[in-house]
Order: sequence, then structure tokens, then C-alpha cells
Amino acid sequence: MKKVTILTFVLVCVTVASGYSQTEEGAYLNIDYLKVETENLAKFEKLVKSEWVPILKKEASNGDVTGSYFYKIVYPGGNLSKYNYVLVRTYQDLDAIMTEGQRLNELLSDGGKGVLSKSLALAEFQFSELWRTEAGVMNIMDAEPGAYAIVNFMRVKPGMENQYLALENDIARPLHEERIRQDQMHNWRTYSLMKPGGIEYKYNFITADFYDIISNMEYGFSNEIMKSVMPRANFTETMNAIINTREIVNSELWKLLSYQKK
Repeated sequence: MKKVTILTFVLVCVTVASGYSQTEEGAYLNIDYLKVETENLAKFEKLVKSEWVPILKKEASNGDVTGSYFYKIVYPGGNLSKYNYVLVRTYQDLDAIMTEGQRLNELLSDGGKGVLSKSLALAEFQFSELWRTEAGVMNIMDAEPGAYAIVNFMRVKPGMENQYLALENDIARPLHEERIRQDQMHNWRTYSLMKPGGIEYKYNFITADFYDIISNMEYGFSNEIMKSVMPRANFTETMNAIINTREIVNSELWKLLSYQKK
């Protein structure tokens, strides 16, 4: 409690840079996880670029989907990975997820091209998750998505969800804004898991750090960044305040293959 009190006092002195904006909190994400065997990787990516992308563009231009993003999971890799591709689709309206999911199936099956059946012959569908955007920062001067994402799957301790989100918003956000200002990061998001859930599910939050250049992933929170943003804060206490609320279950490197925005 003492650490949180100290940090709350320090945060009064924090000024949010005017060149950055919060993301649209409340936006929803549907993530589909896919597994493609090694011998089918090239064929699948060719199918995505040649047949999936035109369909996703059509969907984004006429439907309620605000964006579609195809990622390849770079790390972890190999046959032991449960999935190696994800399709992320974003919405502002929760009700639209069901209708747009059906619409996408119709588009994939339209015209006898059989894109869906071709895809299922190459990729095995694993599972889907529904997420809600809780916090984030993007550079309003560059709204394009980052080429890479470090996706951290978190298990926030029971009863500490609100405290965790407060720390992400009040502490992590200004530090990420500074990293973006120094061109060390493209943008940043925090998401909470809506479905599925329960005490047996391994994680319930995600933080995603987006980069244009993969080498920038080496630049994390540092004492120098902390001093420039919160000169009166104690680096160790600040980091411990966040760490004590959650555990990192898994961390992955995603590479963006294609995207379509409304």
C-alpha cells in the first residue's frame, strides 16, 4: 500500500505528451488461432495474400469490422507450438461480431472459389478468443500498424484487476509515450479477456508492444526513461508495483503479414 501511495503522489507530476492519443477503449477483438504444418507454410501465406486479402478488404469496406490483421507467430516456433498464425478482427460494436463472423464465412464461400475449404486443407483451426481494449497509446502522426508485436499473455491476480489496469494507465502509459517519442516503439495496447474465462484459464490480460523495427524490442523500461518521465519516482518500486499484480504466462513475437482498415 505504501508503494502505491508513493506512486500516486508522483503521478500528479506526470504530463501526457500532446502528440499522442489514447486508443478507443472499449473496442473489441476477435482472435482466431491457426496451426499450419511446416510443409504448408508457403502455400498458406500465398493463399492469404492472393485470396484472403481481397475478401478482407471487401469486408472492411462494407461491414462493421474496423480492421483485420493477419499475423505469423515468429516465436515460439517449431512443431511444438499450438498455433503459428492468428487472424485479429476489431469491432466497435459487440453485437457485430456474430453477424460479421457469418458474413465472412459467406464471403469466403462466395462464387465457388472455396477459399474457406482451401484454407482448412492447409490450416487447422485451434480456438478463438474475445478481448476488450482497456488502454493504449498510438502516435497520431502515424496510424499505421507496427510491423511486429511483442504479445505478453498475463495472469492478473484475483481481485487485483482494477489495480492492475490503474497501474497500466497511470504508470505504463506515460512511459510508453516517451518510448514512442524516442522512436523506440510504434504503439502499445492492453486488453482484457472476455471469453472464454474462468479460474482454469491460464491468462486474462494481454499487453501488446508494437514495433516498426524488430531491434527496438531491446529498449524496454529503463531508469533513464523513468527519470525523464517521472523524475521523482523510484524505478524499482514502480516496476514492483506493476509486477506484484500479475504474472507473465507467455510472451510471443508476431509478424504482421497483411492488414485492412475501414
